[in-house]
Amino acid sequence: MAMGMTRRGAWLRYGLVSVLLILIHVGALWFFSDGVYHGNANVPLFKFPEEVDVLYILTFTPLFIGLKYRVYDAAVRAATRNYRPRAAVVCFVAGYVVALAMDVACLVAASRPIADSGLSILGSVFQTPLVLLVAGALIAGAGMQNGRPPETGPAPFPGR
Repeated sequence: MAMGMTRRGAWLRYGLVSVLLILIHVGALWFFSDGVYHGNANVPLFKFPEEVDVLYILTFTPLFIGLKYRVYDAAVRAATRNYRPRAAVVCFVAGYVVALAMDVACLVAASRPIADSGLSILGSVFQTPLVLLVAGALIAGAGMQNGRPPETGPAPFPGR
């Protein structure tokens, strides 16, 4: 399983998330370009606006958005060690998907040509880490539950 809970799988997910979010951001910028508001069709790709900051798109998404998922992967791996119950995997994937959906919504909202669109990108920085933190805490709790020492003392009498 290439995308499993391994180091190689974490870097593969990081790369795929970064490429996916870069493509979504560029696609949203193109969709909300002048073609949507000044005609029947979008601006052709060869006339894509020159004011798009390619360096910003290629650095912001992998650094600030993508690395957050890489840290999430590392934290979950550290909390669960070799203990991987299905509930922890489901919680891991659910946290990943919800945070990714929120990031996509923030990138699309940031691509719209409105006055406060720059503030919507802050959702990717401040809101989605909370989702990943909650999912990671649930997974860490499951991992700690498994690692607790066995109960000692006399066994309870079956009739009482």
